[in-house]
Amino acid sequence: MVARTYLALSAALFSVSLAQSNNTTAIIDAFSSLGLTSFALAASALNGSSAGQALLETVLSGGNYSILAPNNDAFSQASSLASDSTLLTDTLAYHILRGSFTNSDSSSLNLTSASSPNHTIGRSMLNDSAYVSLEGNASQVVAWTTESNKLVFLNQPSNISIVNSTRINGTGLDVYVIDGVLSIPASISSVLANGTNTSSIAGLLNSTMIPSANGTNDTIGNILNSQKGITLFAPSDSAFSTVSSSLPTLEGNLTVFTTVLQNHIINGSSVYSTEIVSGSNLTSAAGEPLTFLTNSSGTYVTSGSTTAKILTTDMIAMNGVVHVIDNVFLNTDSDSSAASSAYESATSVATKLATETGAISATATAASSTSSSSSGSGSSNGAEATSVGFSLYTTFSAVVVSFVILGGLL
Repeated sequence: MVARTYLALSAALFSVSLAQSNNTTAIIDAFSSLGLTSFALAASALNGSSAGQALLETVLSGGNYSILAPNNDAFSQASSLASDSTLLTDTLAYHILRGSFTNSDSSSLNLTSASSPNHTIGRSMLNDSAYVSLEGNASQVVAWTTESNKLVFLNQPSNISIVNSTRINGTGLDVYVIDGVLSIPASISSVLANGTNTSSIAGLLNSTMIPSANGTNDTIGNILNSQKGITLFAPSDSAFSTVSSSLPTLEGNLTVFTTVLQNHIINGSSVYSTEIVSGSNLTSAAGEPLTFLTNSSGTYVTSGSTTAKILTTDMIAMNGVVHVIDNVFLNTDSDSSAASSAYESATSVATKLATETGAISATATAASSTSSSSSGSGSSNGAEATSVGFSLYTTFSAVVVSFVILGGLL
């Protein structure tokens, strides 16, 4: 069985028109030493499709990549992959990260984890539009952190961690053996519906109907799901309960409803926790500033006169990211000019995400922003890369919904 596995993998790798026979041998030897027979078979199956071949060619053509290789036990629990070649290719693509994430001391090979907020975000090779809809057609990200001195991956049905690793000399490849198969992120609506503290916001977004871009009515949740690049600061269930007494004064005011919702959203950019730094200013979908402060007790975001603590970060979605906060922004101000200007800047920066490698951070974002077009900005401190999309402002400005429904849901 082991011999057949090596032969299958060899056939897949050597079929790629690359003069890398020495590297191929090193890769096979590395998989052998780590006992990755199931992963090797899966890699060989990639050769059966053009998309799979393209993935192999890219990884073997040079450059740094980090492979998250599920062990044999993990693959035995993912039988559905064997019968769906497209899903297999996309799943394996989600297990390949762009860049190296090793510690400075390469003798201690581990994925690094940022000191605060103790998350690391890396860009994967998954960019199939059936599973990913991010700004600039960027690939989906993988998030991980440290828990009980173990590196674990976020947004998974059950804990997945690294059990072994090796660097394949001369190839630019790092291999990390993990004890599970990573699940590809779902829509924002699904992420909220499956969250532990987001049932109120999930019910609101998935039950409230407004006019969509094509002139028909649709839920706010579906409209959010259709946008490319969304950051949602989602009030927790308890946050909604706290402000429930204030809602009757807003009842029937459709403009207020629209603006309050927009001030919880950044459209056109996925802003991960590692890009949120104290003192930065981003722009909401209403065109209003979102300011951030980090101290020993946590990270806080302010909209208007309301400040909220970020409780949970980096709930990764198909088209963006959700951060759970402990307050509702009852900010009724808006600025359409700022929203439009910020969206133009965000669109310019987003085109550079396709080649992003290594850990995503505020420093990397600011550098990318500086090298991009400086036309129009509704934000500061490197926030051009994480600004609002004007399209969402105009979509929600056409809202037609009974605010009585909003009050009933909360």
